[in-house]
Amino acid sequence: MSESSSNLNKQLVSMNPDSIIELFEIDFSDIPLDSSVFGDDMGPEPVYRFTSMINGSNPIVWQGKSYQPMPIKMEGFESSGAGKLPRPSLSLANPEGIFSKIVYSNQDFLNCKVTRKRTFLRFLDEENFQNRNLNEDFKNPFGSSDMKAHLPDDVYFINRKTLEDREQIRFELASPLELENAWIPARKVMSNYCCWTYRCDIGCGYKGLPIETIDGASLTKGFSVEEKKKNGEIDTGRVDPQNYPAMMADVPHWSSRDAQDLPLSYLVGDVVQIVQKNTQNPYSRTPQVFVCCQNHNNKDQVRHPFLHKDFWLKDECSKTANSCRKRFSDDFRSLNEYNTIPGTDSNDRGLRFGGFPGTEDYPIE
Repeated sequence: MSESSSNLNKQLVSMNPDSIIELFEIDFSDIPLDSSVFGDDMGPEPVYRFTSMINGSNPIVWQGKSYQPMPIKMEGFESSGAGKLPRPSLSLANPEGIFSKIVYSNQDFLNCKVTRKRTFLRFLDEENFQNRNLNEDFKNPFGSSDMKAHLPDDVYFINRKTLEDREQIRFELASPLELENAWIPARKVMSNYCCWTYRCDIGCGYKGLPIETIDGASLTKGFSVEEKKKNGEIDTGRVDPQNYPAMMADVPHWSSRDAQDLPLSYLVGDVVQIVQKNTQNPYSRTPQVFVCCQNHNNKDQVRHPFLHKDFWLKDECSKTANSCRKRFSDDFRSLNEYNTIPGTDSNDRGLRFGGFPGTEDYPIE
């Protein structure tokens, strides 16, 4: 048994153990950062390190790495007797939505590795106790620093974002064991749900103007008020196809980095798109399209389409056959003439279900 293991075991069985220090790492090195969305510089190292502990106004240093103090909590490690793997949750403080920008720029941290590290106070790096008037030689007054004395790391991967508001962001985590299984083919086929990424070149392929929100509220002007009422849709029709004769080719790109180049104001019905740059992955380059639902002036405040939902509505697909028909079926073309893709033969149009995406060269979202 090594000396570090011996030191750790003594603390584990001690009647008077030191405080356990809990540290967290979020590694998003496998995700291409879209800094063009907000223009934020997230730093050269694609790893965020946090701790809920405090060391005055200084970060806690462990194994030579600095962990910034921040309200963070990870819970739900309990395992059931039925053999089901735990799905812990990770909660981060999000005062006034500040952290939302970082999460959104990094694709909601999907599949990022989260590591929980635990050690005892007596084993922390001596750097934590420098210039703190704890002793004259700036040594750890609680014991001897030992970077190898720690509990086993808990490693999980972010499965999905479950909550986001102005106070916190919460993620559901999955065990690495759950990621080792694979489907053949790689995408599971369901009869009543479209698994393709909306507007992506692979699979969906829709290139038309906005149609509706995720809740089914129409964003078009192709339907009459009577037809909207008949279909139970909210009367939110705004997009005028005459303003975009070449469809998405006429829709301007939106970027907070180039805020000085944005129009002075946006009017109801204006359409913008956000496309991630500096990546060849077609899933990452899939445009996100927004429709202005409230007039606003950019001189007062630049309102980001993703963050300011009172001013922008996002064009989304509900992944049902009915939503697919609204975008591709000939039955709806007479009501949405601008939905026709230039150069596309109407005889070849139809629902975009089918295929074997597991053979694609790109990872499935």
